[in-house]
Amino acid sequence: MALTIPRYDDAVALLRSLSGAWGIRASASDHANYGAVFARDAVMAGIAGLLTDDTAVVNGLTHTLVHLRDLQGGEGQIASNYLLAEHQAPRVSFGTLVPRLDSPLWYLIGIGLSARAGALDPAPFQHSVRRVVHLLDALEYNGRHLLYVPVGGNWADEYIYDGYVLHDQVLRAWALRLVGDTFDEPSWRTKSADIEATIVDTFASRSPARPYPVAAFSPVRTHDVFDLATCALLGASGIAPALAEPALAWIDTEFLARGALPPAFHPVIDETHADWPALARYQLHGFRNRPHEYHNGGIWTIWLGWLALALARTGRRDSLARLDGAMTTRLASTAGFAFEEFFHGLTGAPGGTRHMAYSATGIIFLGTASQPALSAVLAP
Repeated sequence: MALTIPRYDDAVALLRSLSGAWGIRASASDHANYGAVFARDAVMAGIAGLLTDDTAVVNGLTHTLVHLRDLQGGEGQIASNYLLAEHQAPRVSFGTLVPRLDSPLWYLIGIGLSARAGALDPAPFQHSVRRVVHLLDALEYNGRHLLYVPVGGNWADEYIYDGYVLHDQVLRAWALRLVGDTFDEPSWRTKSADIEATIVDTFASRSPARPYPVAAFSPVRTHDVFDLATCALLGASGIAPALAEPALAWIDTEFLARGALPPAFHPVIDETHADWPALARYQLHGFRNRPHEYHNGGIWTIWLGWLALALARTGRRDSLARLDGAMTTRLASTAGFAFEEFFHGLTGAPGGTRHMAYSATGIIFLGTASQPALSAVLAP
């Protein structure tokens, strides 16, 4: 089944224009530092390049990984983002308010998937990868197989969940599986399996009414909310299928079967919610998390793309067709869509920074989810 997603060719053109010797930039816009190369955005865009065998984008991914390696911190840290400018020293950030713990995880994933596809020689990265794995073990600290993530420590950098965040545990388990295979390190594969088992034991929902996994927990609270990004990554990576399967089925029933697109997080935090004061205070470039916007119930093309990969990888063809139809309708009804970050959860209006690699990547994932390259690139 070939998916026909509007703006697919434009998405490919945008990623190509953002790719170069500098890596893959987050956006054609310079607003709020989006002109920099962000580790997570660039690796996801590079995966789109691997799926489509696009030379320009794959080369951009390789350049990104090389720069991230060369700019690696003294303790093994991988930059959240960097900016290269002619005749100037690189500007490197490992996180403004808090460390971005997903950056080293996407770095490992990018190396593992690129090596599997034959797009990158992993040998020059082996020392760097060992430093990252060692850093992650040190951050884990207590040997219980989970990372403790601060508020804003991953892609949802203005959303208020923290502690043992499932999103980052899934990325780590997948990353260690990939680099364990790439460098033939049994101990990394064993660690991945230990993390996966801990995920299943720890994050499974305790409520039949909420078959999706717990998003995060800390010593003082549980964030029992729906996290689309993480549910999609569970399905696409093959990590913890016992959690992925009921979550994907719930997404189909709750959203796709009625022609709706799932938001990044659900339910929405509004002015009556106990978390509203904290959400309203936490902002980097002005308040963006109004109800049904940005992380707070906004609909993100990138995570719809990962959802498409998850549905295809798990054989949910009918669900994938419904997602394709809902997204096609949304794009057809959105005049002047310029690859903004998200759609408003109620009105469908696009919002956020324009010309985003993130959104172009999501469109490409949607358009390639059913193609044979998927199993070759994302197979466990």
